[in-house]
Amino acid sequence: MAFIKNRAWVFLAMLLLSACLSPVKTEQTTYVINTLPPSIAKKPQHHGTLVVAQMDSNAIYNTTQMAYSTRPYQVSYFAKNSWADTPATMLQSLLIQTVQRTHYFSAVGSPSMVGHYDYVLDTQLLQFEQRFYKSSSEVVVVVRAQITKAATNRITATKQFTVIEAAPFNTPYGGVIAANRAAAKLMAQIARFVCHSPL
Repeated sequence: MAFIKNRAWVFLAMLLLSACLSPVKTEQTTYVINTLPPSIAKKPQHHGTLVVAQMDSNAIYNTTQMAYSTRPYQVSYFAKNSWADTPATMLQSLLIQTVQRTHYFSAVGSPSMVGHYDYVLDTQLLQFEQRFYKSSSEVVVVVRAQITKAATNRITATKQFTVIEAAPFNTPYGGVIAANRAAAKLMAQIARFVCHSPL
C-alpha cells in the first residue's frame, strides 16, 4: 500500500514538473509585415547612393497596437492582437530591401548603414488600418514619399501612395494577410517612383 502511495506521489510530482516546463500560453498574438514584391523592374544603374530615412508616422499608427475602424473618423485597437514592431519600422525595412533589389543605386540603406549619400528618401505613414465598413473588411495603407538631393537640399520628387487590399477574413489575421499584400504592392510602387523620378 505504501509502495502504491509513493508511486502516486512520484506521478503527481512529474505532472507538476512537466506543467512548469511547458510553454506558457498568452492571450496576445503578435504578427509581422515581411512580404516583398515578387519582382521589381530594373533600370540602368544611376551610380548615386540613397539613404532611406526612418519612416515617420501619424501618431495614431505609431504603436504596435493593430488599428481598425468600424466607421469614418473613429479608430480603435484590437485587444489581443498586435504587431511585432511599429508598422513604420517594418515598412522601412521592406522599403530598403525593395529599392536595393532594383540595383538602380550603387548603395541603399538606412542613415546608419550608408556613410556618404547623394539622395534621401523620406516617407511618412499617414494611414494603416483595417476597415470594417462593409460586409467584408479591407486594409488601407497611405504613405507619402519625397526624394531630396543631399548636396542642395532640393526636393526632386514627391508623391502620395494609397493601397487598399481586401482581407480574406473579417478577423485580425485576415487583416494581417491583407496588410502584407498591401505592403508588397506599396513597396513596388515606391521603388518604381524612386527609380523613375528625375534626380
